Amino acid sequence: MSSRRIRPFQIPRRFVMPSVLSLLCMALLMVHDLWARGTPTQDHASLGISLAKQGKLPEAEQELREAVRVTPVVALYRAQLGSILGLEGKWKEALESFQKAIDLAPENLDFRRETAAVQWQLGLMASAEKNLHYVLAKHPGDSGAILLLGLVKERTGDYAKAVELLDSQFELVIAQPDRTVALFHSIVQSGQQDKIARVVDILRLRASDKLWTMAIGQCIQIAAMGGDLQTAEVMFALIPSDDSSRTDVALQLAKLLYNRGQVHQAKELLSQLAAQGVVNADLQALLGNCFESERQPGLALQAYRRAIEVAPSRIDHYEYLISLLLYLRRTNDAIALVNRALAVAPNDARPWVWKGNVDLRRNASKDAMESYRHAAKLDSSNADAMFGIAAVYFATGQSDAAIAEYKAGIARFPNDERFYVGCAEMLLASPDSPKRLAQEESLLQEAVKLAPQSAEAHYLLGQLALQQSRLKDAETEFSLSLLSDPDRSKAHFALSVVYRRMGRTDDATKEFAVYQDLKQAEESGTTAAMKAGKP
Repeated sequence: MSSRRIRPFQIPRRFVMPSVLSLLCMALLMVHDLWARGTPTQDHASLGISLAKQGKLPEAEQELREAVRVTPVVALYRAQLGSILGLEGKWKEALESFQKAIDLAPENLDFRRETAAVQWQLGLMASAEKNLHYVLAKHPGDSGAILLLGLVKERTGDYAKAVELLDSQFELVIAQPDRTVALFHSIVQSGQQDKIARVVDILRLRASDKLWTMAIGQCIQIAAMGGDLQTAEVMFALIPSDDSSRTDVALQLAKLLYNRGQVHQAKELLSQLAAQGVVNADLQALLGNCFESERQPGLALQAYRRAIEVAPSRIDHYEYLISLLLYLRRTNDAIALVNRALAVAPNDARPWVWKGNVDLRRNASKDAMESYRHAAKLDSSNADAMFGIAAVYFATGQSDAAIAEYKAGIARFPNDERFYVGCAEMLLASPDSPKRLAQEESLLQEAVKLAPQSAEAHYLLGQLALQQSRLKDAETEFSLSLLSDPDRSKAHFALSVVYRRMGRTDDATKEFAVYQDLKQAEESGTTAAMKAGKP
């Protein structure tokens, strides 16, 4: 059974949100202390500071705005207002206030540092770095500036420098979860594996603190995406069993395990969650993917059905089950499910594509074309709809139209290997195929580059090699095709031909026997894969 992999789990570009708020709180206290040591007292500013300490930020903002209005040339009040605006999440207004403070007092390092913090928050990395370098040129040992510069470097992708800076302020970093995540991310991305254990030890010490649970989850994602699944699993064990986020983190880890080919580990993790009573549609869908990859279609069918039962309005989960039913030649069950999906989402292009797939399997070419065209009308960016239209032309022998549609698909969706494979297959079947060998091979090589596990692309490359009597290359390509799809009967037959020409009679006999078994199963309406599970 071929493995239809889910989309790789996507981690947001910004892993962390460093504690700009904590820096602004420090700034507020700092400027208040400066004021108390001799800055002329103003009633509005004094009341504003008092209100801010009580957490009454809107009222504090109002008082500081009044202080600024009364004495607009006092940089200190501008900075205080900027701090409060930052605490309220009004970053653009906060930056404007801090910049005015710098205009009034350009030598003030504290104003520069806090301005950089706000610029970091707004993604103005170049400006933030400029202000931080100004501070460090005047005061090289400024811990706050070094810390913030490390966070800037992490955001801009200079991970080695980020590690150097953040590690030099290790105690400050590990005081906050988000800073710790930034350091961990930089360590993983820069390949400094020897520093990972130190951070994991810190996370272990703080595992019982709910404020750190999210940070641990983020670090699990970072480690797994970096290929360090062992560290990811170690950290997953740190999340308390009763923590509400454990299920989400476990599901994310299982997705990463699955996408990296560690299907058994992913299945075990998901099965544990299910056994604990976790009811989650995504969990069941991914569990179905795992069963299907392990060639247990019966269990996969059950998992996919449970996913739909848990979230019947989640249209994406229908696709897995419909696709597997078609693979198992259970067309009636597939069309019933398609109709259910259409009832849920009649204006979604995807169910119409699935209907086209079922129609095509039923040899209802006209209905299939109508379904695919309707899908394309609903969503012109749906590659499946365009590919389906080409497939109908292919199935009905309209070679020129099919080739034209495949070429249009290549131009429209250059990263979709199916259009390259389809076009090459049509060219291979044409009378002048021998004249187009270079073009056919080029299309298939591009397909393999885009999708190294494409069973059909490798099969067709094997056919090309066989036509040219490149028997060793043909053997390699057919074997790669079967590695992705062991139940591909035509690949077993082709491989038997290759072995016969090589004089490997025993191998040829073995492959031909497998071919016969698969072919018989296909003709009887079953597949060899059906034997692996009981639907």
